Amino acid sequence: MTSDARVVLDAFDRHGVSPLSFLLRYDAPWRAFVGESGVVPYLEAQRAAVVWSDPLCAPADAGAELGAFAAAMQAEGRGVCAVAVSEETARAAMAVGYSAFKIGEQPRFDLATWRQPRGNRGKKLRWAVNHARAAAVEVDEYRIADGRDTRLDADIAVVLAGWRAGLDRPEPQSFMRTEPFQAAESKRLFIARRGGRAEAFLACAHLPAANAWYLEDVVRIPDSVNGATELLVVEALRRFVAEGAASASFALVPMRHVDQQLDRRSAVLGRILSVVIRGFDRRYGFRAIARYEERFEPSEWLPRYILFRPALPRPAVIRAAVRYLSA
Repeated sequence: MTSDARVVLDAFDRHGVSPLSFLLRYDAPWRAFVGESGVVPYLEAQRAAVVWSDPLCAPADAGAELGAFAAAMQAEGRGVCAVAVSEETARAAMAVGYSAFKIGEQPRFDLATWRQPRGNRGKKLRWAVNHARAAAVEVDEYRIADGRDTRLDADIAVVLAGWRAGLDRPEPQSFMRTEPFQAAESKRLFIARRGGRAEAFLACAHLPAANAWYLEDVVRIPDSVNGATELLVVEALRRFVAEGAASASFALVPMRHVDQQLDRRSAVLGRILSVVIRGFDRRYGFRAIARYEERFEPSEWLPRYILFRPALPRPAVIRAAVRYLSA
């Protein structure tokens, strides 16, 4: 592990409250800009620096840290792109010269109040969960921190292989890849079995600074029983509630409500990014992701933004962001 990666991980443990910041634990050439009040984790590219999620600092210090980071990168001849930051960070960054473009929303469950939706509004989720239970689907939990289990490892590997065989698109190989065993000491895996056969799993990553869980990967084989993944999510949330966790979050849903923008420059930024956005939409099917996550009725949907400095991004900055997000 490089010294920069160690600095990033230490800062994540103290300040990593954004669910997507967990990906900083994955293998990648992370660099650390150490400011007066925190750390800005980033990846280098030619004439560009790509920041991942919010700066690792107190929220009130985010603007100052991003301002200092932009000045340091400018001295190196690099433009800056910060990916998947919160609205609070976006507002602070705009005050120090960044532009901001909303790229989607991330669902969050307040586990003190969330319960499985009832009545008509919960019928799709209820049908799916009941169908899986009627098909005798059982859920096992695998806490790798308690020790590796070769049988459970094999179950996860079988589901992964089946899922990958059914993909109709290339799988990313960067830190965005699906890798349930990476940073395993900070994860809990829930496995759905029918008749002893593993058909799906849910990988959940711990955010100690927020007493929260990130529902990172929901993976199933193509012929898994309907409702298997819904049962996994409901069971995981039920256990987190019982254990006193503060919150849980799904992955970001790109392009959800992107008509609601903070920055008056968003129309220009939208035109600049339109080709990239359309390409990602065709590849990943954002609407299907949104429909799936909406059926659980999260407590709230938190906007996520991409930031640029200079405010109108250079082509090298956009290329760098696309490279790391889709490689």
